[in-house]
Amino acid sequence: MATTESSYPEELAARLALQQKTSQTKRRDYLAAFMAVRSDVKEALEAGYALKIIWEHLREVGRIPFRYETFLKYVRQHITNARPGSMGQGTK
Repeated sequence: MATTESSYPEELAARLALQQKTSQTKRRDYLAAFMAVRSDVKEALEAGYALKIIWEHLREVGRIPFRYETFLKYVRQHITNARPGSMGQGTK
């Protein structure tokens, strides 16, 4: 019985390691991926680049795995609404 219980965590660890090797990013990891590129997105916005261009480039180089709509949501939540009164109006 002890070997069954101790082997299950090992199976989970092996599964996680396999997922990381195959670069399968899950939805639960999207926010972390965005936060990793947040400062780059802010800099590109301040330099005058369009959000669509920024998203396309980040996706092409493999830094973010998610759709444009998700990217926009994270930009609104963590960049444009992070500092009230700067970089845009709001969503209303």
